[in-house]
Amino acid sequence: MQKTLLLLACAVLISCGKSAPPPGPADVITATYKALEAQDSAAFLATLSQDKLDECAINPGRTDSILNHWKGRHAEVKVLSIKQNDTSATIVYNLTITGNNPATHDSIMARVYLENGIWKHGY
Repeated sequence: MQKTLLLLACAVLISCGKSAPPPGPADVITATYKALEAQDSAAFLATLSQDKLDECAINPGRTDSILNHWKGRHAEVKVLSIKQNDTSATIVYNLTITGNNPATHDSIMARVYLENGIWKHGY
């Protein structure tokens, strides 16, 4: 019995020591919506590619407008497909929005790009 508990404890310690796999291209989609739900502008901007950041710099009110649109809303993302090469990916997903102004959007296509080793939501 003690040997079994000891083996179980070792297995738990080993599994806890493993690091999580690096975020994949679809993870940036869910991170974007989580940031919007949390009204976290810094986290939202951190999910955007350089092209989108440049656009936000040109139009600073755009980020506030997007965040205001997401107040009281929750997003459920269901990834349907991922087509990926070394530095870009196309994600197709369904989006269900609950809360203020509920909506459902099917087969949204998003492009994400690998920038400095991190997947970013782009055009």
